[in-house]
Amino acid sequence: MNEELLARARKIKMVLNDVDGIWTDGKLSFFLTPDGKVEEMKTFNALDGIAVMLLRSAGIKSGVITGRRHGTTLARARNMGMNYFYQGFLTKLGPLEDVLQREHITPQEVAFIGDDLTDLPLLERVGLAVTVPNAVQEVKDAAHYITTRAGGAGAYREMVDLIVTAQGKMPAILADIRRSAWTRPEAGEMKIVTSQEGIA
Repeated sequence: MNEELLARARKIKMVLNDVDGIWTDGKLSFFLTPDGKVEEMKTFNALDGIAVMLLRSAGIKSGVITGRRHGTTLARARNMGMNYFYQGFLTKLGPLEDVLQREHITPQEVAFIGDDLTDLPLLERVGLAVTVPNAVQEVKDAAHYITTRAGGAGAYREMVDLIVTAQGKMPAILADIRRSAWTRPEAGEMKIVTSQEGIA
């Protein structure tokens, strides 16, 4: 792992992510309910849930910026203890600017992981741009780091491990885990912002 990448990771105070293709493998599963409504089902990886706990232990905040509006994703983010949730945003720079203002941080202190063209403006703005092996080529070209794990298979966790390790915080966390003394700061209330621009 090169020093430039580690230097970028050491500065991170906020981790933001897309959902489909990052927390999931990108496939969308739909089913018809008995009353004729079409519902969507998503499958998430447990490794990514622990990742947010690691971030909280390291004093790093987290948030979602997704183009879709889906209750399952909202419930997952809340259960994980995330700080921000922006849904329905195909144009994603607005949520980034909102986070920067609320947290009083710079783009260089933000990491973002995404996989598709709508993620490009964020990837080109943040201090640590991350993507997955199954991302489109334009996104791979913009990324500072491409995970070895695919979306939905722990890619988000791999990014978090990189950041927490680069900041020198992983050994103390692991020591607490081994002593069954791992305590995480309370997440607090998640800020939820919904746009009608995206996909329901």
